[in-house]
Amino acid sequence: MGGLILRVLGACALLTITEGVLLVVLLSAVVVERESAQLARHSQELLTSSSRLERLLVDVETGGRGFLLTGDESFLEPWNTARAAIPAESANLQRLSDTLEQKGQSRRITQGIESYIARYSVPMVDAARRNDPLVRSVAAIEEGRRRVDPIRIDFERLDLTERGVAVVRDEQAEATARQAVVAVAAGVAGSLVLILLFAGYMTRAVIRPVRRAAAMADRLAGGELTTRIPETGAAEIRTLERSFNKMGRSLEQNRDELTRFADEQAALRRVATLVAHAEPPPAVFTAVTEEAGRVLGADGTRLLRYEADGTATVVASWGAAGSEVLVGARVTLDAGGVASQVLRTDEPARIEGVAVALGGDVRSAVGVPILVEGALWGVMKALSTRDEPLPEDTENRFANFTDLIATAIANTQARADLAASRARVVAAADQTRRRIERDLHDGIQQRLVSLALDVRTIEAGTPAELPGLLAELSEVAAGLAAAVDELREISRGIHPAILSEGGLGPALRALARRSAIPVELDVRVESRLAPPVEVAAYYTVAEALANAAKHARASVVRVEAAVREGRLFVSVRDDGVGSADPARGSGLIGLTDRIEALEGRMTVASPPGLGTSLQVELPVSVDE
Repeated sequence: MGGLILRVLGACALLTITEGVLLVVLLSAVVVERESAQLARHSQELLTSSSRLERLLVDVETGGRGFLLTGDESFLEPWNTARAAIPAESANLQRLSDTLEQKGQSRRITQGIESYIARYSVPMVDAARRNDPLVRSVAAIEEGRRRVDPIRIDFERLDLTERGVAVVRDEQAEATARQAVVAVAAGVAGSLVLILLFAGYMTRAVIRPVRRAAAMADRLAGGELTTRIPETGAAEIRTLERSFNKMGRSLEQNRDELTRFADEQAALRRVATLVAHAEPPPAVFTAVTEEAGRVLGADGTRLLRYEADGTATVVASWGAAGSEVLVGARVTLDAGGVASQVLRTDEPARIEGVAVALGGDVRSAVGVPILVEGALWGVMKALSTRDEPLPEDTENRFANFTDLIATAIANTQARADLAASRARVVAAADQTRRRIERDLHDGIQQRLVSLALDVRTIEAGTPAELPGLLAELSEVAAGLAAAVDELREISRGIHPAILSEGGLGPALRALARRSAIPVELDVRVESRLAPPVEVAAYYTVAEALANAAKHARASVVRVEAAVREGRLFVSVRDDGVGSADPARGSGLIGLTDRIEALEGRMTVASPPGLGTSLQVELPVSVDE
């Protein structure tokens, strides 16, 4: 009996030892999984800090580049904000880096950003504020991208390093879980019914949750951020399950925020590109309403311009929400609508309510003012037909798009003012040329001709026995005739009389006759054109022929002029050596200003060895 008791006690002791060992193994697995969760949270914090710092770098780069391209100070708002936030975020990233490799990578990133801001971005912005033309060159702006690309590569390396560490941690956690399973199996195999019951309990209460947690960790690491596990475990296991679910929700939220931010930035970049390329305002308005509506998840967007009589004009529309409106239509403002509220307060407005209150099937509307140089220009509205209201940050996110609209309007007005100013300068110069030519022709030239005739009359009446006097009179008459010819040539250079009297065709034929290089002329201009257009075309051909004679070493020049579809097309091509640089000649620069002042275009192509081609396109009718 005593031996049996001893055997029973021994079995119980063995069972107790087995259970103790099993319990230790399982607790170790729980601790490892908990540590794995903590390390996973740390990994997420590191990746989130890296992402935020990269977004700040992007804000500095895009804000600085936008300011360099457009000169608009509003681009410096995100630039200044990002610069102010970078030091704290850089310190946070270095604090979170716990391996030597990560510390080295984070240090390179922060040093690279500091170098980019101090040695490139800030000096370029300062130079742009001083109106240094070199900073707006393609090479200068591309230099900024070249400096930022290595930093972005360092961000990618840091992310890859952290993800690699996370993978190793996950593998270690899974290995621990497998070891726990093996230990349970060995305990079950060496124990009796009680062990089987205990092992079943442990499997149900610990092993399965641990496996679910490990599997969830794998799926999270693989990008399945919607994965969740039921929180059915007890004590620490439930805490572990809750921690994993919380981490999954955090990762999913961060991913959604990053995706939303990336989509919004991409839309803003597309619109900013249109503004920077000086696209017409209607194209910018249409793009802004569509991009803003899609990014904000609105069912419709409207862009309205306020008129002096209290009404508004629809300049762009996207989506089908609300009543049907046509672009260009004049609408009366509803006293209770967001457009009226914005007009009264110059501040964003929001209305939420039933469909009847907002018109049509709209249940939520947000309006944001558009301020151009401090004055209220219009309003941009977002409309929603869903029961839930538009997001709370709609006004702030809308403001990014309205700022681009204001920039496009201000740029368009500035270009219009510049074109009008250039047109006035060109017109004044042409009037001065015509007045000088007329004064020379009607004054000095006629006087010299009269004096030459008087001298010839005196010469004819001088006695033959005075040969010395006859010779002197003849020399004076010849000198006066030469002076008249020189004065006529000068007058032609100032403003050719034949252009005013005969039009563009005879004037171009006169240029061809006087050219030092043979000219093939093809002029198909049936009627007179606006004087500024004729003058611009004449001086374009004159400058091109002069350049061909001086520099091209050409054997022939072909000049074509024709009117098609209400526009004058002028082409001058030579068979010379090419390699002409329009930027080095003040004559072509002056012609470009004259042509652009008339809303025309001029292009020059001069490949080496293939001659030079100059193409000009001008409207037939312009305001004089």
